[in-house]
Amino acid sequence: MRYIINYFWAILWALIMLVLMIMPSNEVGIPLFEGFDKLAHCGTFFVLAVLLYRGSIIKSKRRAYKWITIFKVLISTVIFAFITEGAQLYFSPSRTSDWWDIFADVVGIGMGTFAYILCYQKREL
Repeated sequence: MRYIINYFWAILWALIMLVLMIMPSNEVGIPLFEGFDKLAHCGTFFVLAVLLYRGSIIKSKRRAYKWITIFKVLISTVIFAFITEGAQLYFSPSRTSDWWDIFADVVGIGMGTFAYILCYQKREL
């Protein structure tokens, strides 16, 4: 139960992302400019990565090993990126799966990881 509490915002955000990415494209709204969907993919995965890093920091009481945490978050978010694209392909009739969406997802994940590397300082005992 404590695990879910630490990662509550990340889990909630992932569920919101999944719902938004499966919804028919005409219900989501009209993009403001060309490439808006790539920016949205990048931004949503950036937020997801940051929330997962935040949950890890809270769970470990700021004693998390930076590189192990990075590995876990990178693997889980990249897998989630492929899952969302698969869901768009198979469960949403008005959406298509696109490799560039996965690239934008990975760029957002990389941005979140870069922020974590720059900002996180392990607390000494």
